[in-house]
Amino acid sequence: MKRSFSPHFQAIGLSPIVAISEQIRSLAPRFEQGGQSFAYLQRGELADPTPAFVIEATERALAAGLTRYPKAGGEPWFKEAVIRHLADEHGITGLEPGHILCTYGGQEGLQLIFGLMAGGRVLSFAPVWSCVLENTFPYTGFDLVTSDLVPGDGRLEVDWDDFQAKLPGVDVLYLNTPHNPTGKVFTRRELERIHTLCERHQVLVVSDEAYKDFVFDGQEHFSPLALGGDNVVGIYTCSKGFAATGFRVGFTVCRNPELIHRLTLGEYTQTAGVVPFIQKAFAEALVDQDQRPRWQAALRADLQRRRDLILERLSPLFGPSLPRPEGAFYVFPDLSGLVPAPLGGHVSEHIVQRFLDHGIAVVPGTAFGDQTYARHVRISFSGVNDQVLSAGLDRMLDGVLLGRDRAAS
Repeated sequence: MKRSFSPHFQAIGLSPIVAISEQIRSLAPRFEQGGQSFAYLQRGELADPTPAFVIEATERALAAGLTRYPKAGGEPWFKEAVIRHLADEHGITGLEPGHILCTYGGQEGLQLIFGLMAGGRVLSFAPVWSCVLENTFPYTGFDLVTSDLVPGDGRLEVDWDDFQAKLPGVDVLYLNTPHNPTGKVFTRRELERIHTLCERHQVLVVSDEAYKDFVFDGQEHFSPLALGGDNVVGIYTCSKGFAATGFRVGFTVCRNPELIHRLTLGEYTQTAGVVPFIQKAFAEALVDQDQRPRWQAALRADLQRRRDLILERLSPLFGPSLPRPEGAFYVFPDLSGLVPAPLGGHVSEHIVQRFLDHGIAVVPGTAFGDQTYARHVRISFSGVNDQVLSAGLDRMLDGVLLGRDRAAS
């Protein structure tokens, strides 16, 4: 080859979440031979099957012959379903079909919007979701600036002085609510202040709301799209809220029709559009006012129960330093002082290996930032049942965090 690879492609890394998942393919069977269950606490994917009403809608769409080329940007009936869903469920009104783009999952929406704004400067609250950190930002040539979320009154808060100091000169704010990996849900008051500041500095807000259906303790998800204006791009996916990661369908929303038009051209260029039978299935699912609310409410209750189990078991050890996840399905504890320091090598790798040695897969904190999070891990409670989670917490407490094995106690 005469030409070198694009520097943007060379900058892309493999998500540590994927790397850990590949590693445990060989580790888990050996651990399970001893009669114990391996605790898969690393992936952001529900173990629950895709609900029957989605499968049935897909079958109907296939039977109806929706297998031809799609309309660029999304079928009109898919866009109408999105408009109705966002209005009914989240109070986001005033949307039109020209404000919506159907994408292959939320990740394509993120890739497209950052590709449109390529080479700019992006500000993100830290810790930062690993896929945008390792893939999207490098692929689109963005320079990243971060503002750390800081412990507040039992929850993580925005450091407003730091945020306002870093906002000037930024092109895009990447906002993730509910937040991966901490489970923080940004309040309406926080989002109103962020929205005002970004308007003042002419910063585009990219609001990644993949976990909007999983907010706990009776709270409600609030989107900055509900505040109006055309400087907010909402990124949505059906992967999480419908346990449908393999379907790859999502939607991007912005009140600036020119922006959506440009993204539509990009989406058509790279995929020619999302296949119609999948669009049809989720157009029905999004506006289903019977089965969808009941299914999601039951799932949300299961997740909240698992979160409460984790907090019940870990809070006595961590105290107030363990932020209470308000949404999504992750806990992000700081293990400083709880895991013996390694004799050599990297702290983060040592911590993750210690978990693996006890049959528990977690994600290193460095996957979500620099060495600031070297002693953190992300624990996911999305893909395990209560029994496996409880057994994993037993081993976590006795073997990993307290430095002793249950068998020896």
